[in-house]
Amino acid sequence: MVLPSDIWRKLGINAADEFFVQELESDSLVLKGVNLRALMQDIIEKARNVDMDRLENEIEEEANRLARRKYKILD
Repeated sequence: MVLPSDIWRKLGINAADEFFVQELESDSLVLKGVNLRALMQDIIEKARNVDMDRLENEIEEEANRLARRKYKILD
């Protein structure tokens, strides 16, 4: 996709910038600038703070709840 150079300058867009593209209608698009490196760093940082033991317990409890409901086992 080619954008006019005056739009590049006005918005401070660089050739290496990345965008999310969303189609609104058959003739309309929205471009949203995305900093994938910052997004990935944020995800990694949040993942480091996940309590894996707690997550494992919550998953096991939910699986047990679903199994009891599916097989009609009383608590």
